Amino acid sequence: MQLTSSAEAGALVKSLRQRYGISRKELSESSGIPLRTVYAVENGELNNLSVDRLISLLAALDATLDVRVSTADATKGAEANRLVELAATSTLDADRWGLMQTT
Repeated sequence: MQLTSSAEAGALVKSLRQRYGISRKELSESSGIPLRTVYAVENGELNNLSVDRLISLLAALDATLDVRVSTADATKGAEANRLVELAATSTLDADRWGLMQTT
């Protein structure tokens, strides 16, 4: 499934939660996300849902997040996805790739 907004992510979380018969309170407790935030996510009220929070919610629902980057330039998109894969598998060495961490 492709997610393009926080509202779509929230709808997915709500759908999974309901499918598994889990209450919002149970999801809050198992994910470590405040109950009010779970409610806001599911109702599309949280316009800046962080990836960390989404990952926590999905993990509590036994789901994972697979990130792919799309760009108008297919070459740049492919390179970005390669770097995402390397980072996800912990084989990305910032010094080796000449990447600098911004502060």
